[in-house]
Amino acid sequence: MKIPFFIYPMLFAMSAMGQSPCTTSLQPDSCSLFDPKNKELVDFMETRIKNDYQIQFLKHGPKYYLKIIVKNDLGFGRKGSLLLSLSNKKQIYVKYIYLNIIDKYSGYFILPLNDNNYLETIKDFGISSIIFKEKAEFIIPKNDSEHIKKTAACFFDIVKDHIKPPVNKF
Repeated sequence: MKIPFFIYPMLFAMSAMGQSPCTTSLQPDSCSLFDPKNKELVDFMETRIKNDYQIQFLKHGPKYYLKIIVKNDLGFGRKGSLLLSLSNKKQIYVKYIYLNIIDKYSGYFILPLNDNNYLETIKDFGISSIIFKEKAEFIIPKNDSEHIKKTAACFFDIVKDHIKPPVNKF
């Protein structure tokens, strides 16, 4: 009689460990990528953070992108450098990127995720701040950074077999 009471908790624990921590999957939608006037069909995951910013991980055919939608005017319609600080341990630096205009209150950055380690780095460290043109900075709270890490990890689990990291040449 005591054996079932011992077996049931073990089975429950083993089934709980086998479940995926991801509660979301890719959602189909259309959105602007490089031209704000043209909408493209994509599959995406997103997380909303402070000030109604959005971090989206997009799949468009064989290409993957990170889309950061900002609500503060960091320099809408301008081109410059972008620095993503990742939990004060690592950084992603893009020398030239365009802050596309959505409307007079919002804009977005789009970063390709193919052929680099950006997705894996964001999955490991999150994003703690966004700095555009070395002047305009947006600090992301720690709990929002954790949400970004979780969403990036879920997206990575889906696309890891199709995304190609850069090849080191000696």
